[in-house]
Amino acid sequence: MNITNKHRRLLCIALASSWTPAAYAQAQPAPAGRPLTIVVPYAGGGAADPVVRPLAQKLQDRLGRPVIVDNRPGANGVIGTQHLLRQPADGNTIMFHITSLVQNLALSRGNPPYDFNQDIAPLLLLGRQAVVLVVPSTSPWRSFPDLAKAIKAQPSQFAYGSYGAGSTSHMYGEALRAALSVEMPHVAFKGTAPLLQEMIGGRIPMAFVSAATAVERDGDKGLRAVAVAAPRRLELLPQVPTLAELGYTGFESTGWWGLFIKAGTPPTVADPLLTAIRAILQEPDMQARLRQAALEPSSETPVQIAAVMRADYRHWEALSRRFNITAE
Repeated sequence: MNITNKHRRLLCIALASSWTPAAYAQAQPAPAGRPLTIVVPYAGGGAADPVVRPLAQKLQDRLGRPVIVDNRPGANGVIGTQHLLRQPADGNTIMFHITSLVQNLALSRGNPPYDFNQDIAPLLLLGRQAVVLVVPSTSPWRSFPDLAKAIKAQPSQFAYGSYGAGSTSHMYGEALRAALSVEMPHVAFKGTAPLLQEMIGGRIPMAFVSAATAVERDGDKGLRAVAVAAPRRLELLPQVPTLAELGYTGFESTGWWGLFIKAGTPPTVADPLLTAIRAILQEPDMQARLRQAALEPSSETPVQIAAVMRADYRHWEALSRRFNITAE
């Protein structure tokens, strides 16, 4: 699919209007007491579990109704997203998702897998999460300048890994290759776990990974962080400079974790959910879990989140077109 200027304008208009009372009026809230399902479009046991599952339990206690976490992995989050869209707009199904919710459309060149700007409405962001350039902890390169010098000397020896074709990890890897004006091989893995296995084994010399992974594996656990793709240094990795500090621009956009509902959900259902979840996220143990996941707090309203998503769409679409990266 070639996304024309007309399509972009329609995208922006529809996304901005996805949280309107008129849209909510199309659906009615479901009977009280029905289970609330949180769809997670990734496999169980992943990075989201330590945040989403305690949130679900606390939400169940607060609402007095069952709350179920339903993992539906596949196709970079598309399978779970499409499941949400098959459900009634009654507030009984909400979805956890990350930046790939927008990236999936930005990478599409054929029929888009869904139309999030018309069919999905933001509820809130759990937080923002940067990506970090890492090398194996056994690597001889202890800083980004040293690594960059070695790459420029022998670029063919520096394959960069990613946790999936079309992922943030992949696109920022391509952006780094272009910034260094070299040709480096790309090795895409199906998820973070196999990427880490190859990196820790010394077979992949570098990759962009989530800040949570970088923090968890820093030091004697297999990885060394050398640069951060974010507007400022991370609280949990204060010694690691940003790429902007090192003179490389275009690496400032961070990812996010969020909760979403189907567009058309009535405000009489959406608003109490939003209030309850916001209160839970302020509890000390949840704050600790968010910090452990390397998530920086976010307080945007649904309308502001829609603006963030529009900006992210433009950013990732520009990168995908620049480097000819498409969804697989």
